[in-house]
This record gives sequence, C-alpha cells and structure tokens, in this order.
Amino acid sequence: MSAVTGTRWEQRDRQRLDILSAARQRLTDGGYPALTISDIAADAGVSEDTIHVFFQGTEDLFATLFAQRLDDFHAEIAPACRVAETGEQVIATTATAYLDVYRVFGRELNIWTLVLGDHPSANDIARPLIAASQRVLNTLGAALTRTAKHPVAPGEMRLALPFVWATITGLAEHVTGGRQVLHPCSWEQLLDFTSRTVIAGLDAMRTTEE
Repeated sequence: MSAVTGTRWEQRDRQRLDILSAARQRLTDGGYPALTISDIAADAGVSEDTIHVFFQGTEDLFATLFAQRLDDFHAEIAPACRVAETGEQVIATTATAYLDVYRVFGRELNIWTLVLGDHPSANDIARPLIAASQRVLNTLGAALTRTAKHPVAPGEMRLALPFVWATITGLAEHVTGGRQVLHPCSWEQLLDFTSRTVIAGLDAMRTTEE
C-alpha cells in the first residue's frame, strides 16, 4: 500500500469516527430527534454526502451507535456476571446497568422494528446490532445457568432469556419513561422484587419438572 493510499484510508477512518462521535453527542444531548444528517455533518466537519458514504441514514447511524453501546454494556456487566453468586445478583446487575442504555437507545425509537422489518437495507444494518445483542444474552444466560439452584435442562435457557430480557427492558421503560409517578416504590425496591420473583419462578419451574 502506497503512502498516499494509506493516508486516504486513515482519513476515511477519522471521518467515520468523527461522524459517530458527533452523532453520539447529539443523541445523548437531544435524543433521536436531534440525530439529523445536516447537524451531524456540521458538527463532524464533513459534508452530508460524506456521511452517506459510510451510513445509509439516521437509522443506520442509530443502529451502529446502539451496537457499540451494547458492547460497552457487555464489557460492564460481564465481570460481575462471572462472579455473581446468585441469579438475583445477575438480574440486579444487568437491569441496573441497562438503565443508562435504555434512556438513550430505548425510549424514543424501537430500532428493531426498522432493522428487522421491510427496511431496504435491514440485513446490513441489523447484523452488528444482532451480534452485539447476542453477546449480551449469551453472557446473561451463562450466568443464570451457573447460578441456578437446580440443573438447567437443555434448551430451557433459550425459552427463559426472552422472558428475562423482556422483564429487564420493561422495568427500564417503567422507570425511565415516567411511569414511576404511578407508584411509591423506589428503584431498589422494584429491582429487589423483580430479581427475587424472576429467579423464584425459574427455580420453581425446574423443581416441578424434576
């Protein structure tokens, strides 16, 4: 590779990083409505056409940032999941860490309805997001299996994980979406009840099957 070619690729990499950095800041500060191509281009110091070289639109940008955030989230929870002694600790750690993720990426746009729907480039946009999500679920499933009080039957975690993740996401929506005004419970109280209830239900199911 010539020096000129190398410099050109380095410039492209810098531009992509600058675009993602500008988009991340706008998303954090103003939510999804602030994620406009024109504003991101101005903040990143590039043209709108340059953004479209790397990303097909705001949905693509959002999904890319979400996948990166999920990888950061995974790096945050993985060490705690590996040393957790109970399933309740696994649920509590994961749900607490997910609050900040959901505040930015879950409240205003369900990206899954776009990237898994009829979007013309759904597969390309969805691939890194699905991979990042799967890493999170694999770690969560492994921790719940390891801390289970009774042996986990083959295939059981495949059924349990959607339920557990829907519970964690629903809890985040409830707390960050304003519904907390409808009840006097603190986050700690909700988290304790949710963790104990989910794990007790899974344990009871295994006991019955035995």
